[in-house]
Amino acid sequence: MDAGLAGLIGALGGGLIGAAGASAAALIAFRGARYQVNRQTEATREQWLRQIRRDLYIGFITACRACSDQIRSAIYDQLGQVDAAKVAAWNEAAKASSVAYRSLELEAPAPLVRMAWQLLKQCAPPFPVLIAAGASGTLSETDLMSAIRQQDDLYAGLEEFVEACRESLHSEEPIRPQRWVQL
Repeated sequence: MDAGLAGLIGALGGGLIGAAGASAAALIAFRGARYQVNRQTEATREQWLRQIRRDLYIGFITACRACSDQIRSAIYDQLGQVDAAKVAAWNEAAKASSVAYRSLELEAPAPLVRMAWQLLKQCAPPFPVLIAAGASGTLSETDLMSAIRQQDDLYAGLEEFVEACRESLHSEEPIRPQRWVQL
């Protein structure tokens, strides 16, 4: 083999190795850029989902607080006396809480959905209050204490729910779609 042929083979081999190296470097750069775009897209999606949850949490908490205020108004204004209009407002606030819950159960994590369900059960006027409102009457001491306890439980449960929502929004854990949760 003469020197010219050896040089030609060396140049071709060097060219092939250089081309392969450049291709590999381009592939590595492409994958790196793609990884960065995927991470950015996922971070943007996480931020969007957290904002949606935040809005839903605010809506549910606001509805439950309005319900708590209506309970207080219906029960404490004239202790034992039931005003039909105030009980009707309480019932409307409970319905608003139910609507807010229906939206919340689609996006919230399972533990928060269960907590929200417990709060929602505390929102509705109990049967004795509805009966007394229909008859424009008074509540027995037992029924009155039960309604007061219901308002206290709603208030305390709401404080726990707010803290759980705060933890959910500030956690480092990624947000994943929720499956239906049996209560």
